[in-house]
Amino acid sequence: MTDSRLQDTNGGQGVDAGGQWLPPPGDPEGVLGKQSLVALRAPAVRRLLALRARGGLSRQHVRLAGECLGASERTVWRWLAEASQSPAAAAHPGARHTSRFEITAEIRVLLAYWHGNASAVHRQLMERAAAEAGDVRAQTSGAAVPVPPGLVAVPGGAALSQVPLLDPVPSLSTFLRALRRDLTAGERAGFATGPEAARAHDVFGKRPLSWRNYAWETDHVQAPLLVDTDGDLVRPWITWFIDTATKVITGTAVTPGHPSRASVLAALRAAVVRDEPYGPAGGVPELVRMDRGKDFLSAAVTTALGARSAWSGPAG
Repeated sequence: MTDSRLQDTNGGQGVDAGGQWLPPPGDPEGVLGKQSLVALRAPAVRRLLALRARGGLSRQHVRLAGECLGASERTVWRWLAEASQSPAAAAHPGARHTSRFEITAEIRVLLAYWHGNASAVHRQLMERAAAEAGDVRAQTSGAAVPVPPGLVAVPGGAALSQVPLLDPVPSLSTFLRALRRDLTAGERAGFATGPEAARAHDVFGKRPLSWRNYAWETDHVQAPLLVDTDGDLVRPWITWFIDTATKVITGTAVTPGHPSRASVLAALRAAVVRDEPYGPAGGVPELVRMDRGKDFLSAAVTTALGARSAWSGPAG
């Protein structure tokens, strides 16, 4: 047999004269090894960036580089984008980062300004980083660097200082992946549409549609903060009345100790009276829902409620 290669009838994979399997066509990792392919990424990316700088980079170059490195064309484009923003990414294309990008409180505020438009937020983060890099070059060289003409203002008239400065700015795919990971479906809906859309993803009690002052609900809640009262730190209690149709809190009363019938009557007065300093919400409800606490069922409270409105059973 004169040919040193034999052809396998199953998958097109060959063997040499010694019986060793040869890698199938289009398998550079099998030829060079994984470590060699990783080492060749950096010079390949530098060569592609040089072609881009001269205006000679084409899709065929990127596809050929991907075939030689055992990566997809999309992956090579991502390496080029990351290398354009970070020298570390250019030195080690495709390397895994030890710290992952997370959505911060500043980015949440920016998402609220843009009504949940993730692409617009990412574009503004990129423009903010580019403008900062221009300022640094201007301070170093002494030359004036103009503001990029396409710099988009923050909606609502907010200052550009509201845009956080990230170094480096993550890619759009990384940014979108972090949004899906760090934000709940309710938060994303709330940024895009409003609190009503966010509430649709939460568990909460729904009431039948009604009109203003048709039904109120009342209860006590302990505030999650400490207040200095005569030298003692206490958690105050809040007694409140809420209009179920408009979700407006019509009256409140704050007490340093456990609430009583006095706090219920004070909150009820604040809810009914609409003159200054109360109002403008409030008035006389047709019915009031409450739990069966002894302060709500006291004679003074039931008499006051009976004189103003109907009494309903426990709120639930």
